[in-house]
Amino acid sequence: MQDPKTYAGFRQHVEERKFNIAAQAVVDIDSRETLHDEWLVRFDTDVELTGLLRPAEISGAIAALDISMMEHAVKTLNMDRRRKPIAVNISGASMDDPTFEHLLFSTLDQLKAGPDRLVLELTETWNLHELTVANQILKKLRQRGHSVCLDDVGAGAASIRYLRAFETDWLKLDGEFVQAAMKNERDLTILKAILALREPLGVKTIAEGIEDEAAIAFAKSLGFDAAQGYLFGQPRIEPIRGLSAHSLNPS
Repeated sequence: MQDPKTYAGFRQHVEERKFNIAAQAVVDIDSRETLHDEWLVRFDTDVELTGLLRPAEISGAIAALDISMMEHAVKTLNMDRRRKPIAVNISGASMDDPTFEHLLFSTLDQLKAGPDRLVLELTETWNLHELTVANQILKKLRQRGHSVCLDDVGAGAASIRYLRAFETDWLKLDGEFVQAAMKNERDLTILKAILALREPLGVKTIAEGIEDEAAIAFAKSLGFDAAQGYLFGQPRIEPIRGLSAHSLNPS
């Protein structure tokens, strides 16, 4: 097995499915009822996850993972119409890949469940080179009826740039940012400023990193709509459905 930190090694791990999928609930902040499950990737390797994903974003190999996860979500939703909706991450680096849009919508064309059952989360760790193409993709997703979430707001340098460029349905505030705001007045001031954009932008907000009752009380006091974190349960492993290889080998 090749080194997963390389382009070829990462794609090999994806193609041979050397990873698991863990589902973590996003809950309504008042009722604590699950709104949807975010799908998180867990690789079968000792390398820390960020040590795999960042090189994959730089090399462009991340698009193979995004399509694989999307294809699996479509199959799962088609097989089980009663399950909660699924949120799947899309890296900004994938949107910089000229083949990604075709692969994404070809996969979504196979979805037999309602589009509201599949949420797309744009991760904020990659600073997109070309916002126009990404904006077109996000608009098409919303026109199809999918909810779009801007993930990791406050975690990276692209937050304000993305907020200005993209219309979304949800903003998910980074867990470390939320936790820091519980302790630091400056972080709290910035967090409140971002939350003040909810009504003008027409978005709902998710507080990440909610691990105890003090954290959820804090998030409720700020008016968050939803929450995610260990307080509502550890991520649980999802069964891997059989996937075709065509989306991972577009040539």
